[in-house]
Amino acid sequence: ARDMSEQLTALVARVDALEARPLTEGASADAVAAFEAQLAKVRESLSAQQDEVKAMVAEAQAMEQASAEAARIASAQGVAGRLIASLDAGQPFVALLDELSALQVDAPADLAGTAAAGVATHAALPDGFAPAARAALSDARDENKAVGGLLDYVNRHLGARSVEPREGSDADAVLSRAEAAVRSGNLQLAMSELAALPEADKPAIADWETAAQTRLSAMAACVALSPTLNAK
Repeated sequence: ARDMSEQLTALVARVDALEARPLTEGASADAVAAFEAQLAKVRESLSAQQDEVKAMVAEAQAMEQASAEAARIASAQGVAGRLIASLDAGQPFVALLDELSALQVDAPADLAGTAAAGVATHAALPDGFAPAARAALSDARDENKAVGGLLDYVNRHLGARSVEPREGSDADAVLSRAEAAVRSGNLQLAMSELAALPEADKPAIADWETAAQTRLSAMAACVALSPTLNAK
C-alpha cells in the first residue's frame, strides 16, 4: 500500500507538470475546453485513488501496531507465568523483572524489593514454624516461670506444647491455632492468629512472620499484575 501511494504521488506530479505545459497553444477553444475537462477528470480520479491508498496505508499501520501490542502482551503474560513459578520455587527473579521492564511493564514494589533473594517457598514456611513457635513459647514460659506451678516447670524444660489447635489467649493456644493454619496452607489466617500473641513473645517468631508476609505480599503483587497484562 505504501508503494502504491508513492507511485500515485509521482503520477499526480507528472499530471501537474503536463497541465503546466502550453499544450493548448494554437488549439481551438472547444479543443482546449475538452482537453481541460479530460485533464480535470484524470486529476479527480487520481485524487480519489490517493485517498483510497492513504486509507489502506493507515489501516495496515493500525493492524501492524495492534499485532505488535498483542505480541508484547503475550510475551509479558509468559514472563508473569514464569515469575509465579520462580516465587513458588523460592528462586531470585531479577532477570524476569528486567524482561517485564523491557516489555514496558512496571513491576510492583512488593516484587522489586524481593527479586534478588526470592521468597520463602510454600513448603519451607511450615517447616520453619515449629522451631520458631518453640522459641516463642519458651520465652513466654520463662517470663511466667515465677508464677507457674510444677506442670509449667516440666513443660518449660521439656519444651512441650500443644500440637492441636485449642482455644485461649495464652501463647501456647495462639501458637497452636497459628500452626494449624500454617499446616493447612492458610498463611493469612496464621498471621492473623499471631497478631494476638503477647508482645513479649513476638520477637522469637518475628523472622518467620517476615518471611511469611514477604511471600504473601509477593504473591498478591503477582495476582494484581496479571489483569494489567490483558489486551485492551
